[in-house]
Amino acid sequence: MVNLIKRQIFLNESWIKPKTLLNLRWLAITGQAFAIAVTELLFELTFNGQACLTIIIFSCIVNLGSSIYFRTQKRLTAFKTFLFLSFDLIQISLLLFFSGGISNPFSILIIVPAIVSASSLPVIYLITLGIMTLLSVMLLSVKYFPIIDSSGNVLKPPEILLVGFSASLMITVTFLGGYVRRIFLDNSNMNKALQAAQVALERERKLTALTGVVAALGHELGSPLATIKLASSELLSEIDSDSPIYQDIKLIFDQIERCKAIISDMGALGKDDQYVKIIDFVTLLFEASQPYKKIEKKINFRLNGVTQGNQGIKIQEKMIPLVRREPELIHGIRNIVHNALKFSKSSVDINLIVNTRKIYLEIVDDGLGFPHDVKNMIGEPFLKRSELNFKGAKTKTPDEGMGLGLFIANILLERTKGKLKFSNVKQIENNGKKQVKGAKVEVSWDRESIEVLNREKKDKVKENPRNVS
Repeated sequence: MVNLIKRQIFLNESWIKPKTLLNLRWLAITGQAFAIAVTELLFELTFNGQACLTIIIFSCIVNLGSSIYFRTQKRLTAFKTFLFLSFDLIQISLLLFFSGGISNPFSILIIVPAIVSASSLPVIYLITLGIMTLLSVMLLSVKYFPIIDSSGNVLKPPEILLVGFSASLMITVTFLGGYVRRIFLDNSNMNKALQAAQVALERERKLTALTGVVAALGHELGSPLATIKLASSELLSEIDSDSPIYQDIKLIFDQIERCKAIISDMGALGKDDQYVKIIDFVTLLFEASQPYKKIEKKINFRLNGVTQGNQGIKIQEKMIPLVRREPELIHGIRNIVHNALKFSKSSVDINLIVNTRKIYLEIVDDGLGFPHDVKNMIGEPFLKRSELNFKGAKTKTPDEGMGLGLFIANILLERTKGKLKFSNVKQIENNGKKQVKGAKVEVSWDRESIEVLNREKKDKVKENPRNVS
């Protein structure tokens, strides 16, 4: 466990290039040297310039050494980035110490390292740099070398203004660091979720391509297997059953039969091309929920509110739209069904509602429903259990990110021009109050945007499938 923690803290990639930090440091050194020169020569202000120049020269030496040391590294670890930023914080703190402390107009730059860490480093480093920054601000507020003008007067703002500026720096570090961190985490989670959606879709596409290869393989192997079967059959008819090699040839004949059966099944699967095959929407729903058919919870299929069997639908057949069996459509619906089964008590209802203009798909479970306070957040990726607060949920993985399945479904179904809506099903009890009886996910499409062919053209498609575009 200790080794795992060390690995997370010290080996985590920050994705920051060494060249980026080195170039920024060169820019800072140039600005610092220019500010010191202008202050002493143009404005004739006196401070501990020798100490400041010594610090700048030392920074140049460190930066040159870092350029040589990191010339072969493309990315920095989080720990090395933390060391970079810590050095920058100490360097600017020392410069401020010898040039007026917090009263120096450039003291605002002391918050930069902590803000950079908020957008790129683990929280342990952010907290450490934040504490170092706050301590530096407090120390520089009371202890520093003053700046003296040409008349010998110490340049120092009123005490109340100095205290207020110090407090504002502390508040800025805390607020801006937290704000940047929140934005960074949101962007990071969104990128991870989009990658997960892309992986899920790519997996569907690879499976589709694989079935096509299997069909071609089965077709190519059919002829040689038939030849081997014919030859072994003739040998069996010519060899006496008592011969020592009869059983071996019989075994070859039987295995050839088995190979042909396997290839036949694989070929049938390969011909089931998800990109060109046109099926009715209800059959697609059956196939999307097929992986969960053997679980204890029940899945009820309805067409316009009428319960249907699992072997197909004949009534109201003309109302059922024909669609392409696309990976986005199947995988998106499958994710919603899986999420409903996960939080349901005993059953999930899948209701397809079709009219002349719209297609609605309602997936309703009999669970506890979506929490009211986070209903607007449903569909966002990586919602934590503490945010969702499912009372009585049976899932026992408290660290598992939640909401990713619905997020992927939303992304995939949007590609089919579908729109998702999340709500709760409510029923009126005997006491007159409405009580939540489950969660409902509704997907809606314009019929013309998803329907491939109307029912009258289906027979033509069967006769000449190449006409389908």
